[in-house]
Amino acid sequence: MDALGKIYNVASIVTINSNNKLNGITVAWITRVSIKPPMIAISIGKQRYSYELLESADKFGVCILSKEQKNLAKIFGSKSGRNINKFENVDFELTKSGIPKIKNIVAFFECKIVNKAEAGDHIVYIGKVVNQELLKFDQPLLYGEHQLF
Repeated sequence: MDALGKIYNVASIVTINSNNKLNGITVAWITRVSIKPPMIAISIGKQRYSYELLESADKFGVCILSKEQKNLAKIFGSKSGRNINKFENVDFELTKSGIPKIKNIVAFFECKIVNKAEAGDHIVYIGKVVNQELLKFDQPLLYGEHQLF
Protein backbone atom coordinates (compact mmCIF):
# COMPACT_ATOMS: atom_id res chain seq x y z
CA MET A 1 0.00 0.00 0.00
CA ASP A 2 1.05 3.55 -0.64
CA ALA A 3 0.13 6.85 1.01
CA LEU A 4 -2.45 7.57 -1.71
CA GLY A 5 -4.42 4.55 -0.47
CA LYS A 6 -5.16 6.49 2.71
CA ILE A 7 -7.43 8.85 0.75
CA TYR A 8 -10.96 7.58 1.33
CA ASN A 9 -13.84 8.43 -1.00
CA VAL A 10 -17.49 7.53 -1.46
CA ALA A 11 -17.94 4.57 -3.82
CA SER A 12 -20.35 5.51 -6.57
CA ILE A 13 -21.57 4.22 -9.89
CA VAL A 14 -21.37 6.73 -12.72
CA THR A 15 -24.13 5.97 -15.23
CA ILE A 16 -24.25 6.94 -18.88
CA ASN A 17 -26.68 6.79 -21.77
CA SER A 18 -24.80 7.55 -24.96
CA ASN A 19 -26.81 7.05 -28.15
CA ASN A 20 -29.01 4.51 -26.31
CA LYS A 21 -26.01 2.56 -25.02
CA LEU A 22 -26.39 2.24 -21.25
CA ASN A 23 -23.35 1.72 -19.08
CA GLY A 24 -22.13 2.27 -15.57
CA ILE A 25 -18.74 2.23 -13.89
CA THR A 26 -17.80 2.10 -10.23
CA VAL A 27 -15.67 5.08 -9.26
CA ALA A 28 -14.18 6.40 -6.07
CA TRP A 29 -12.64 9.48 -7.64
CA ILE A 30 -15.55 11.87 -7.29
CA THR A 31 -15.77 15.22 -5.54
CA ARG A 32 -17.76 18.41 -5.27
CA VAL A 33 -16.05 21.27 -7.08
CA SER A 34 -18.58 24.12 -6.80
CA ILE A 35 -21.42 25.15 -4.51
CA LYS A 36 -22.99 27.82 -6.77
CA PRO A 37 -23.78 26.38 -9.19
CA PRO A 38 -23.51 22.88 -7.73
CA MET A 39 -20.90 20.87 -9.64
CA ILE A 40 -19.30 17.45 -9.33
CA ALA A 41 -16.08 16.15 -10.87
CA ILE A 42 -15.53 12.49 -11.78
CA SER A 43 -12.32 10.88 -12.99
CA ILE A 44 -12.51 8.12 -15.63
CA GLY A 45 -9.60 6.13 -17.07
CA LYS A 46 -8.97 6.72 -20.77
CA GLN A 47 -8.84 2.96 -21.42
CA ARG A 48 -12.38 2.41 -20.07
CA TYR A 49 -15.47 1.86 -22.20
CA SER A 50 -17.22 4.49 -20.07
CA TYR A 51 -14.65 7.03 -21.28
CA GLU A 52 -15.61 6.25 -24.89
CA LEU A 53 -19.29 6.75 -24.08
CA LEU A 54 -18.74 9.93 -22.08
CA GLU A 55 -16.84 11.45 -24.99
CA SER A 56 -20.08 11.37 -27.02
CA ALA A 57 -22.46 12.18 -24.14
CA ASP A 58 -23.54 15.49 -22.66
CA LYS A 59 -24.61 14.21 -19.24
CA PHE A 60 -24.01 11.51 -16.66
CA GLY A 61 -25.53 10.21 -13.45
CA VAL A 62 -23.91 9.49 -10.10
CA CYS A 63 -25.42 6.81 -7.86
CA ILE A 64 -24.08 6.97 -4.29
CA LEU A 65 -24.11 3.41 -2.95
CA SER A 66 -24.94 2.25 0.55
CA LYS A 67 -22.71 -0.08 2.57
CA GLU A 68 -25.08 -2.92 1.65
CA GLN A 69 -24.37 -2.47 -2.06
CA LYS A 70 -20.79 -3.78 -2.21
CA ASN A 71 -21.91 -6.40 -4.72
CA LEU A 72 -23.16 -3.72 -7.13
CA ALA A 73 -19.86 -1.87 -6.80
CA LYS A 74 -18.01 -5.07 -7.69
CA ILE A 75 -20.27 -5.83 -10.68
CA PHE A 76 -19.93 -2.35 -12.17
CA GLY A 77 -16.22 -2.18 -11.34
CA SER A 78 -14.97 -5.55 -12.52
CA LYS A 79 -16.47 -6.11 -15.98
CA SER A 80 -16.59 -4.00 -19.12
CA GLY A 81 -19.90 -2.77 -20.51
CA ARG A 82 -18.32 -3.31 -23.92
CA ASN A 83 -18.79 -7.07 -23.34
CA ILE A 84 -21.84 -7.37 -21.08
CA ASN A 85 -25.00 -5.50 -20.09
CA LYS A 86 -24.18 -4.51 -16.51
CA PHE A 87 -27.81 -3.47 -15.92
CA GLU A 88 -29.24 -6.88 -16.88
CA ASN A 89 -30.06 -8.01 -13.31
CA VAL A 90 -30.03 -4.59 -11.65
CA ASP A 91 -33.15 -2.76 -10.47
CA PHE A 92 -32.98 0.65 -12.18
CA GLU A 93 -35.03 3.24 -14.02
CA LEU A 94 -34.27 5.93 -16.56
CA THR A 95 -34.61 9.59 -15.64
CA LYS A 96 -36.67 11.90 -17.86
CA SER A 97 -33.52 12.63 -19.86
CA GLY A 98 -32.61 8.93 -20.14
CA ILE A 99 -29.86 8.57 -17.53
CA PRO A 100 -29.88 5.22 -15.67
CA LYS A 101 -30.68 5.60 -11.96
CA ILE A 102 -30.09 2.52 -9.81
CA LYS A 103 -32.78 1.94 -7.21
CA ASN A 104 -32.26 1.70 -3.43
CA ILE A 105 -29.18 3.94 -3.45
CA VAL A 106 -28.34 6.65 -0.90
CA ALA A 107 -28.35 9.58 -3.32
CA PHE A 108 -28.50 10.37 -7.03
CA PHE A 109 -27.14 13.25 -9.07
CA GLU A 110 -27.80 13.98 -12.71
CA CYS A 111 -25.14 16.19 -14.23
CA LYS A 112 -24.65 18.09 -17.50
CA ILE A 113 -21.03 17.95 -18.65
CA VAL A 114 -19.67 21.51 -18.68
CA ASN A 115 -15.94 20.90 -18.86
CA LYS A 116 -13.23 18.25 -18.89
CA ALA A 117 -9.50 18.13 -18.24
CA GLU A 118 -6.67 15.74 -18.96
CA ALA A 119 -5.24 14.16 -15.81
CA GLY A 120 -2.52 11.66 -16.69
CA ASP A 121 -4.18 8.38 -17.69
CA HIS A 122 -7.62 9.76 -16.72
CA ILE A 123 -10.03 12.46 -17.86
CA VAL A 124 -11.77 14.57 -15.24
CA TYR A 125 -15.34 15.43 -16.27
CA ILE A 126 -16.99 18.36 -14.52
CA GLY A 127 -20.74 18.18 -14.39
CA LYS A 128 -23.26 20.82 -13.34
CA VAL A 129 -25.84 19.16 -11.10
CA VAL A 130 -29.23 19.53 -12.78
CA ASN A 131 -31.07 17.13 -10.46
CA GLN A 132 -30.23 15.72 -7.05
CA GLU A 133 -32.12 13.34 -4.81
CA LEU A 134 -31.39 12.22 -1.24
CA LEU A 135 -33.05 8.81 -1.13
CA LYS A 136 -31.80 7.27 2.15
CA PHE A 137 -30.00 8.37 5.27
CA ASP A 138 -27.79 5.25 5.27
CA GLN A 139 -24.02 5.58 5.50
CA PRO A 140 -22.49 5.43 2.02
CA LEU A 141 -20.06 2.75 0.87
CA LEU A 142 -16.46 3.95 1.13
CA TYR A 143 -13.35 3.07 -0.84
CA GLY A 144 -9.86 3.38 0.60
CA GLU A 145 -6.72 1.31 1.04
CA HIS A 146 -7.75 -0.48 -2.19
CA GLN A 147 -10.92 -1.98 -0.69
CA LEU A 148 -14.59 -1.23 -0.02
CA PHE A 149 -15.83 -0.36 3.49
